[in-house]
Amino acid sequence: MTIPAGTLVPRDAREFGDYQLIAKLATGGMAEIFLARKAGAPASELIVLKRILPHLAEDEHFVTMFRDEADLASQLRHKNICQVESFGEIGGTWYIAMEYLHGVPLSRMMTRLSKAAKMLDVRVVAGIIAQACEGLHAAHEAVGPDGAPLNVVHRDVSPPNIMVCHDGTVKLLDFGIAKARGANSRTRTGTVKGKNAYMSPEQILGKPLDRRSDVFALATVMYEMLAIKRLFHRDSDFLTFKAITEEPIPDIRERRPDLTPGVRAALVQAMARDPNGRFPTAAGFAAALRGAVATQGGPASTNDLARLLFTDFGDEMAARDEILKAADDQAIQPPSPPKPPPVPKPPVHNLALATTAEVPAARSGELAHRPRHASAQFPIVPSMIVTTQSGNTAPVPLLLPEGVLDLSDKSAVSPDTWMANPNTDLLRGHRWKGVFRVLIVLGVLAAIGAIVAVVMTRGSSTSTEPSEPVVSTSTPDAAVVIVVDAHVGPTKEEIEAMARWGYLTLKSSAKATVYVDGLLVGEAPLLRYPVKPGFHKVKIVGPKKKEKHLDVTILGGQDTNEGMITW
Repeated sequence: MTIPAGTLVPRDAREFGDYQLIAKLATGGMAEIFLARKAGAPASELIVLKRILPHLAEDEHFVTMFRDEADLASQLRHKNICQVESFGEIGGTWYIAMEYLHGVPLSRMMTRLSKAAKMLDVRVVAGIIAQACEGLHAAHEAVGPDGAPLNVVHRDVSPPNIMVCHDGTVKLLDFGIAKARGANSRTRTGTVKGKNAYMSPEQILGKPLDRRSDVFALATVMYEMLAIKRLFHRDSDFLTFKAITEEPIPDIRERRPDLTPGVRAALVQAMARDPNGRFPTAAGFAAALRGAVATQGGPASTNDLARLLFTDFGDEMAARDEILKAADDQAIQPPSPPKPPPVPKPPVHNLALATTAEVPAARSGELAHRPRHASAQFPIVPSMIVTTQSGNTAPVPLLLPEGVLDLSDKSAVSPDTWMANPNTDLLRGHRWKGVFRVLIVLGVLAAIGAIVAVVMTRGSSTSTEPSEPVVSTSTPDAAVVIVVDAHVGPTKEEIEAMARWGYLTLKSSAKATVYVDGLLVGEAPLLRYPVKPGFHKVKIVGPKKKEKHLDVTILGGQDTNEGMITW
């Protein structure tokens, strides 16, 4: 049975060993994530249970990676690191039980700000980055049971893996690809792990990594928090890697002229391409940031960050409160019929933390009792989100969060998916908002199409001679040529809207799969597929895995037809 993300788990599928699965939160590349509670625990004590995907349970490589993550994360104890309660194996399925974090991922915050063309106060940025530095430094300094350093390198520091919690605490997440002394898993030959746009130059080049690689990644996150603009992300992995290793890094003052020299200096040092030029530790980076904003009141405190979530991201928190409310509702429902006792299984070996009872209470990773978050109250104070300066005419592009576990991922839903009842959609409010946004966009596109149709009809029916064509020169490079009626035509804004995309069409004499810049876009025939203007690499994979490659130039607002591909 496939359970879609954002819905309650059906009653007959809730039991998982000593845990009760309540709602499915997300599905990632290696695991599915549930809101859960331990059997017999109070309704308010929720946890997150990460369970390896069924089709990967037989893959020794993925199982080893999953166990390495659990083993390592269970040894990291710090207020700025998501705490692991236990991990083990139930019925052949490996799992990790960790604390439930009620908050907003940094990637989601930045996407919201980008859409609204707003920016964060530098004190907020410093407060979030400083706390993330503390969590990273604790991981870097961690020692094993034998007292020897673990030499942890996170290797995937990025906005989706930084959570700002309801109480203002910043938590570092997902040590799934972290490396440490004695880890069993090894990176497969020819692969590079981590989110491409946040890797350090030495990580891309396959050189040995140490803690300074994480400092570079966190500095990249800080740059994007200040600019609300992607720094290294490009249209292909190759171009992204080239940007990180070779291209000049834009001066942050071009986007944030309000920054003090100290903040800029700390950022520049942390982003040095040579590891020897960076701060030697994450703690050193944090100290430099605190000193740089000391004259501005210091980094934002946990109370400041909690107030920010409450005042500026209230709807995000409300959506998560719906999940908590659903969990409370489930707690008062009649229990499931008793099941026969399970067949005893051999004890699990080589587990650093099989149950919380096996470790001291101070290191058990148990969840703290928290008040219900929706009732938090804060005094009315000015928002710590600032609007883009009016003098800055540069557009603020949408910051898409790479690697985010998509709660609306349709690939996780099968046609026969069963939901607990028709009212258990925990993300209904956000989905309706998304529907309204899509309807608005479709309405705008329909209006533009109607205007273009009227213009073309008038040009062909009211004039016996062809009109003088007008070439659009609204962009400096004049790369897009649009022919319109000389007397009546679309506005400049409409022309620019149409020019943001070009359209690719190609057909195939046999069944074939089409890739654009390395990304799968569909099967031939491909009809008016929207592509950003510019130069693109197109690969067509046909019968018997034969490949054909095309170099295609897409013009904004125009169709590019590559004709029939014959095999």
